[in-house]
Amino acid sequence: MKDALIKTEAAAGGASRLARLVRHGVLACVLAGVGAGALAQNYDRGNPRREEAQPRDRFQMQMQDQRNFEERQRAYDEQRRQMQMEREQREQRGERRMTPDERSDLRRQINEARRDLYPNAQRR
Repeated sequence: MKDALIKTEAAAGGASRLARLVRHGVLACVLAGVGAGALAQNYDRGNPRREEAQPRDRFQMQMQDQRNFEERQRAYDEQRRQMQMEREQREQRGERRMTPDERSDLRRQINEARRDLYPNAQRR
């Protein structure tokens, strides 16, 4: 009886080894298929990509990046010049920013006027 139990456990262990081997085989096939698909994407319509074309492509991309940067820089400079011209025009018309002293005087005058208008303000 004891021998039958040991033989049954051994047979069950062999089946689990077989199942594990099958799972690993399927996993290896799937990974190989994915790798082959990724490799196939590196080819343009069946022609392998030329190695000498890559540095040229990289150089062209760098030149495009440089042109984009220059365009953004020109737009920024133009916007800055426009803002400067608007500021100069306001100053010529007499419009300017208030100094901190002028702001505090105006704030004080507003507070005094509010006290004159609402002398008995309700406290909450």
